[in-house]
Amino acid sequence: MSKSFNVRDKYFKKAKDQGYRARSAFKLLEIQKKFRLIKRGDVVVDLGAAPGSFIQVISEIVGEDGMVAGIDLEEMQPMDLFNVTLLQGDIFNEEPLVRFLEDAGYKPADVVTSDLAPKTSGIRDLDQGRSMQLTDQAAEIAMKILKPGGDFIGKIFQGEELHHFLIKMKRHFKKVQTYKPKATRERSFETYVIAEGFQPDTIRS
Repeated sequence: MSKSFNVRDKYFKKAKDQGYRARSAFKLLEIQKKFRLIKRGDVVVDLGAAPGSFIQVISEIVGEDGMVAGIDLEEMQPMDLFNVTLLQGDIFNEEPLVRFLEDAGYKPADVVTSDLAPKTSGIRDLDQGRSMQLTDQAAEIAMKILKPGGDFIGKIFQGEELHHFLIKMKRHFKKVQTYKPKATRERSFETYVIAEGFQPDTIRS
């Protein structure tokens, strides 16, 4: 039995035992432990939210004074969480999505998270390109709804285009770095972009 298989089983079992919808909850918990970006009372928007494990973690952190919006292309199973709103929507249909978030009080947001990932084909370059498209669009939405000083967390597949994406993000955020949680499968080439301190209307050299 391979080590990666054991890692998968470990976090799958932990998620089931602790009531999370998916093992990805532990990725966000690790990111939160290291960077402390999400705070009690925050307004958070989660893109690519299905099946809802990020939302479960965020809801716990922001508490009764916070708000969480979960958005996914597919309809999600309802969540019995008082501070959560679920929306079925396409991130590439940007205008109505941003308008809804503004009307519902989610703009300006303190943090935008994205665990978006393409359906993988097994062709690494193709999968990386699709992942870049999704994360780049998530970042575009984030920059339209984040408050000054807000933060972005986005999953992306590592590849040649990652460097260019980081350069782009550094033009709009004070600090940008990548982080791969231990809960990520060892064989996976996914990582997370952590962008802190959004600076609207500012392009840094």
